Amino acid sequence: MEDKNRNKDTGGKAGGTRQEKLLDGQMQIETIQAMIDEAQAVIFDIGNVLIDFAWEDYLSSLGFDAETYGHVADAMFRNEDWDAGDSGLVTTEQWLALFIENDPAYEAQIRYTFENFGRSIVPYAFTKQWTARLRQQKKRLYFLSNYSEEMYRQSKEKLDFLGYFNGGVFSWEERCMKPDDRIYQILIDRYRLAPKKCLFFDDRPENVEGARRAGMKAVLFHTDIPLQLL
Repeated sequence: MEDKNRNKDTGGKAGGTRQEKLLDGQMQIETIQAMIDEAQAVIFDIGNVLIDFAWEDYLSSLGFDAETYGHVADAMFRNEDWDAGDSGLVTTEQWLALFIENDPAYEAQIRYTFENFGRSIVPYAFTKQWTARLRQQKKRLYFLSNYSEEMYRQSKEKLDFLGYFNGGVFSWEERCMKPDDRIYQILIDRYRLAPKKCLFFDDRPENVEGARRAGMKAVLFHTDIPLQLL
């Protein structure tokens, strides 16, 4: 699952085109509601959209000193090797080994952190209410998420709301990740979706752009959106 604190683009000019404003999360709530009204299917990223990937809180809860916290964070959560698990191209054991290779002196702490990192998954308070309302509006709901098999194993009980969805795609199962065009097409083909009738929510601009390339309407997510819609 993607970390909201890694590879975050904080650049950009003041003003900008309408497209830039949309990608900067400045879309009016009325516009988003109109897009929902027109959609037949609403598609969600999971991490930092339906759940908070609260790895900082989880790591802080383990009682490490500040130096150890920094080493473990850099070896795992703030490292590009995090994506290896989401990609499905390594086993769980190989993924853990990558983290340990990043900082062998902290192997014990990395192993300890890895064993229970599903505790970093915290569903947002609005998730069940928002998705229930969309179901009441006869919208079909799907997920499209960069998520690792091990994280799913440790956190699936917290994702019980997905049981009410019509389907979805996890990156680890398909061995490709957003924003790769292939993963959007997998979702479209598997559920016979009409892209122009789909609305996609994701917290990362590159994934929003990927959905638009696939022909979907897409919104750069921030947590104010469901709070304003409910």
